[in-house]
Amino acid sequence: MKGIMMGIFFVIIIPNVSAEYIFDFYWNFGNIGLGMNYLSENDDNIELTVSLMNLTFEHKDTNIGIEFTPIRYWHLFKFQNDVETKENVGKFSFINTNIYWDLVENYSILLGPFISINYMFINTSTGININEYIFSGGLRFSYKPKYSLFRYNTSQILNSEIGYRNILGKNKFYFSINVDIILALIGIGDGMKYGQKFK
Repeated sequence: MKGIMMGIFFVIIIPNVSAEYIFDFYWNFGNIGLGMNYLSENDDNIELTVSLMNLTFEHKDTNIGIEFTPIRYWHLFKFQNDVETKENVGKFSFINTNIYWDLVENYSILLGPFISINYMFINTSTGININEYIFSGGLRFSYKPKYSLFRYNTSQILNSEIGYRNILGKNKFYFSINVDIILALIGIGDGMKYGQKFK
């Protein structure tokens, strides 16, 4: 019995103690983002995304981080010949991973290269599509405040990415801005209250 208890101790306790000194852990409730996928062949689209529960682990010595998002909603507004097409439908992705390398040793600012993959899409009109994926890579800038919420540090409240993207089987230039979902909702609420004053 004592051997079993010692085994449980080394399997559960020791790795957690070691990880505390090796990795930083950040999280937030999600992000709301707006982006653009540009192709010179007049096949552009604007995207609206909403992610829920972003979890980030960052290696302290190398500043390499990996971010997991269990669910992300996408809405692509596709334009061809300046006319909005009928392909504007919502979809969800359930495998969302982002790996970045922070080249700036600053607690509040992150700047460096990144790659990300989004997979396991479920379209709201056609169902699951196992062949669809989105691959992105380029430069990422993020801002993270120095204060904390609850027990854990909050993730970056502002993200901006620019670079290459393969989406719907096409290579495109990509740019996006994401804001913490709580701040976005507060901003929307304040905007609605401000608008009511002038009615």
